Amino acid sequence: MRETIAIGALLRALTLHRRRLLPVVRAQQAIWRGAAELVPDPELRDAAIFSLRDKGRNAEATGAFAILAPRSRRRAALRAMTAFQTAVDYLDTLGEQPGSDLEDGLRLHRALLDAVTLEGEDSDWYGCRGHGEDGGYLAGLVAACRRELAALPAAGRLAPALARAARRCGEGQSHAHAAARGDAAALEEWARGLGAPPGYLWWEAAAGASSSIAVHALIAAAAEAGTEDEEAERIDAAYFPALGALTVLLDDLVDRDRDAAAEEHNFLAYCPDAEAAAQRLGFLADRAAVAAQGLGHEARHAAILDGVVGFYLASPGAGSPYAAPVRRRMLDSSGLSVRLVMAAMRHGQLTAG
Repeated sequence: MRETIAIGALLRALTLHRRRLLPVVRAQQAIWRGAAELVPDPELRDAAIFSLRDKGRNAEATGAFAILAPRSRRRAALRAMTAFQTAVDYLDTLGEQPGSDLEDGLRLHRALLDAVTLEGEDSDWYGCRGHGEDGGYLAGLVAACRRELAALPAAGRLAPALARAARRCGEGQSHAHAAARGDAAALEEWARGLGAPPGYLWWEAAAGASSSIAVHALIAAAAEAGTEDEEAERIDAAYFPALGALTVLLDDLVDRDRDAAAEEHNFLAYCPDAEAAAQRLGFLADRAAVAAQGLGHEARHAAILDGVVGFYLASPGAGSPYAAPVRRRMLDSSGLSVRLVMAAMRHGQLTAG
């Protein structure tokens, strides 16, 4: 019975995402692409255009969280999500540049906190760079997210949880970039101070923290007039670290060879071998499934989780020899829903980019 409910929720979610949500996300991305092309500074312009072109699938994927929002406020929530994720991807691209360091990354990523802070002045995001002539591009993303979020009825009550999740994401991204340049000790020290529940390894906590999906889930919750701060805390606890870490590590799994070639940080580098990676991702998948239980719209949260797993397992990178044990472990423990997502991707009903 539970699996029948899960499959029904997944099919409805896939249909809604493809027919209603993706067109809105892509229309918003076209607007931001036009703004990116007008950025005066060539380095920042290239980063803005690159992030939309090469990382645009992230906003398409995180747009699925809008299924958690009421229909009447779904578009507003989706516009906020798209602006936030576009900012995440732009800042991620800047953080990958050779001249960036931890201080620069932390200052840049303060924009994510500003995007979910309804009142107050924006930070000096480019202060460590000596230049930031982006033509108002990042400020536009921040303002758009803030404006759409402010129109959601529970945004004020969820402000503390949103701020915590956005700050955690920005700090996680910044420390991961610094680790790619040799400062893994700082990443570990920061991660051990996050207060993750027992059972998680420090780098799993770091991976979960660097994910943006807790913010997206909370934006959707803010669209529900009746959402109280207790529910927001439950949502944040579900997405950090379990669901966030699973998403990041699956992404690292399919990008492992590319990250190695580009000398970019990959959390799976902390695993001794593929079998250990399979064990840890299986642990995270089990914890994530439990974490989704008891949340409002439980079946929809579970559908998003199944969609994430199926999406990554159907990606070409999941066919590598290293990924084989992980793939087997995930499929052994997953239900039919994950296989439905994989089949939909193979038949072109979903896309990986």
